[in-house]
Amino acid sequence: MARQLSALDAQFLNFETSSNLAHIAGLAVLDPSTAPGGEVTRAALIELIKERAHLAPPLRRRLVQVPFRLDHPYWAEDREIDFDYHVREIALPRPGDDHQLGEQVARLHSRRLDRRRPLWELYLIHGLSDGRIAVYTKVHHAAIDGVTGAEVLAALMDLGPEPRRETPPPESEPDTPPETVEMIVRGSAASWRTRGRRCASSRA
Repeated sequence: MARQLSALDAQFLNFETSSNLAHIAGLAVLDPSTAPGGEVTRAALIELIKERAHLAPPLRRRLVQVPFRLDHPYWAEDREIDFDYHVREIALPRPGDDHQLGEQVARLHSRRLDRRRPLWELYLIHGLSDGRIAVYTKVHHAAIDGVTGAEVLAALMDLGPEPRRETPPPESEPDTPPETVEMIVRGSAASWRTRGRRCASSRA
């Protein structure tokens, strides 16, 4: 069964507004000449993530809201991830200096993630000076923390120039959230428990 968000993870969703964002991000500036074939392409990044997505669960999960928001949402496994949406490609205008890169990353970071999809995006940025490229990745804090972030990096990155090959796992049943009626029942029970604790606390 799908995993339910903890109270802390749900808070990262609840306090988010158009101006108060709750995703975290990383920026890597790379020399593409050390990559296989001497370049880094969007197609190669997509293939890499597809091949290793089973090692990075946060990249495969999407939110499922409980009806009437009676309880915290659930994570459900998305077996039809639109990688063409999640992995994007842009280029800086000349001269492609670090100031321009910072401005572009700031614009990308200011946009909220689409909650109808797994909560991550990756941008391949061309046009940096000296032939460099950049990879900017953002993931919602509800989906990832320091430990899981390190695990995702370890799954996607290689220690040497030659990429390792991953064997896909055997097909298994996807993690699915409870049925709608069950979510309502569970959510109602959780709501009453919360009210009971609040009443007990106020009397104390």
